[in-house]
Amino acid sequence: MPLTLEQLIRKYPAWRIQDLAGGWVAMRKTLVPCAGGLSNVRCGETLDDLATNLQAETRLRKRETE
Repeated sequence: MPLTLEQLIRKYPAWRIQDLAGGWVAMRKTLVPCAGGLSNVRCGETLDDLATNLQAETRLRKRETE
């Protein structure tokens, strides 16, 4: 079953998620430095695509803190 916007917002509370130009965009509520390898913006054609990209960002973030 496809993800809903509400599910994604609950799962990723550190991101502002919105529909933009026929796709979806997530912007960090608290920006991270560009040099750190993390993104402040992630996009996806669908909410499922966006969820995959946010999960990848979460894995990168965990590596940064280890």
